[in-house]
Formats: sequence, C-alpha cells, structure tokens
Amino acid sequence: MSSEIRQQRVAGLLFEELSIMLAGELADPRISLVTVTDVRVSKDLRNARIFVSHQDEEVERRDVLRALRSATPFVRGQLAERLGLRVVPELIFSYDDTPAKVARVDDILRQIAAERNPKDDAAG
Repeated sequence: MSSEIRQQRVAGLLFEELSIMLAGELADPRISLVTVTDVRVSKDLRNARIFVSHQDEEVERRDVLRALRSATPFVRGQLAERLGLRVVPELIFSYDDTPAKVARVDDILRQIAAERNPKDDAAG
C-alpha cells in the first residue's frame, strides 16, 4: 500500500474515532460541543494535526485547546485500543475557524442580497 493511501486511511480512522470520542465520551465540559473538522497525518504517520471547532460561545478557544491537550494521553490510549495501530500518532490539536469565516461570508452575502432586492422590487 502506498504511503499516501495509508496516510489518508489513518487520517480517516482518526477522524471517525475522534469525532465519536469528542462528541460525548470525555467528561470535561469545555469539550462538550467540540467538532472535529479535519485530520492531517504526516508522511511518517508519527504526527496527526487535528482541526477542531466548537459552538459554545461561553468557552474560549484557548480553554478548548487546553482541555484537549490535557486529555491527549487518555485519547491516544483509547485510539490504540480501538484502532489497533502499532503506533498511535502524536496528536496536535489546532482550532479551525473556517466555520466562523463561512458564517461571516454568508452573512455578508445575505446583506448584499437584501440591499439589492428592494431595488429590484421598485423597478418591477
């Protein structure tokens, strides 16, 4: 199996298991609304960058990442059991602000559309 295919396969497995774990298997309330958005595994399969976002506006991004980093040893142990990998990659959590950016662009496009619609109605 080629290295790139293995990378993608491991990333997919990590994505699935981490999504399940973060959705409800960790007791830390700061992690309660965390969503895994992407997983990228290094070519040597030793590191995995996990991109996450969260919907809880009361918890700061910094606190979410801190909670995830403190849960990393437990999470890696669970991944080793569930996935049966010889070596579980080091997990590096990063905050993904893409959903917030998408929402902002969507709001701007709606505002533009709302500004244009009255002009179209007046002309018709």
